[in-house]
Amino acid sequence: MDLTLVGKRIRRERERAGLNQRDLAARAQLSQSTLTRIENGARANVTLAELDHLAVALDIPVRLLTSGDPVRQRVQIAARTNDVVEAEREAALRRTLDVLELDARLDMLGSRAAQQRKSAEWLSLPGEHLPREQQARELAHQVREVLQLGCAPIADVDELIEQLTGVDTAVLDLPKTADGFTATDPARKTTLIAVRACDVPERQRFSFAHELGHLLWNDGARVHELGDGRTPGEKRCDTFARHLLAPEGGVKAWLSAECSSVDSQVSERTAALLARHFRVSFPVILIQLESMQLITADQKKELWGPTGVQLAQKYGWGPAYEQEQESAQAVRAPRRILERAVEAYRQNLIGVRALAMLEGRKPEEAEAKLREAGVIPSPPSAKRANLSRLVARGLARDE
Repeated sequence: MDLTLVGKRIRRERERAGLNQRDLAARAQLSQSTLTRIENGARANVTLAELDHLAVALDIPVRLLTSGDPVRQRVQIAARTNDVVEAEREAALRRTLDVLELDARLDMLGSRAAQQRKSAEWLSLPGEHLPREQQARELAHQVREVLQLGCAPIADVDELIEQLTGVDTAVLDLPKTADGFTATDPARKTTLIAVRACDVPERQRFSFAHELGHLLWNDGARVHELGDGRTPGEKRCDTFARHLLAPEGGVKAWLSAECSSVDSQVSERTAALLARHFRVSFPVILIQLESMQLITADQKKELWGPTGVQLAQKYGWGPAYEQEQESAQAVRAPRRILERAVEAYRQNLIGVRALAMLEGRKPEEAEAKLREAGVIPSPPSAKRANLSRLVARGLARDE
């Protein structure tokens, strides 16, 4: 056992739990100087009893300290990122993996089996030989056809993803450089699509649609951000998201109803109302209009610039947009995993910190909300609790 790695894992888990060395030492019944030496890898040996005390104090399986995280080692990631700083990308990845790790841990604690990803056999991927625009348009059309959406605006993209594929979706507190992640655990056949909580609801919707493209094209084992450029796979997912959210048929139908003719000059107001109708960003609708040859490149350049906030205030949906911004900034845990976690908390199998992490709350706030809802952990039974812990750790060591 590499004690230097063990020390780093203890420090990482302590910091994730929001504890200083003094707090953790007290919980683990160790002196602060002993904990310092363990974290620094300066101890010649660390006993299993000490590691067990630390694991209990951190509310994690002891294998995370001794062997590291197997979920992290096997998870495949596709990321929607921009100007990534390595430390920020690692922080975003860590928050995404926290959710998958908890789901895997709930399996070991005896919670009901995880929902498996549904087959997407009813979708036929367009040929790779086709132009990117055509591939994206055809796949987006298939998705809309399967879900009987026609050309209507999509209300909730995350619900569409869950209905179509069965995978979990979440809104997490990610750094600004990371718009979204698609993380797949091949051993457990589970996938999580997570996007960033932000004040631009259109971007959040687009990120969900973009990540759905990664999932359907099954390119989640690669990260599609290389230096200053975006790879063809990344651009293809952007194009898919544009066609899924603002389909050409829907754009033409709306313009026909709004304007005297589809070929009429598209003004800023017309484009803004069209973007609002499909709940996409102003730049996305301009790109779609140019792609459909309804505006020229020069017209697009001339119209480009106003933000969603500015257009909302200018054309009459400012208060509604503010409410959408507030909603988009809220952390939203995957419903299925949160339900499992609440039940495990009720059974006294996990602590409140795990639930607080999912909900993006402070532990004391999460505990108060659970108590208000009548969710109170079962009275601890030393014999039963110890047996559960031993079984969970035994299974973990056998992996």
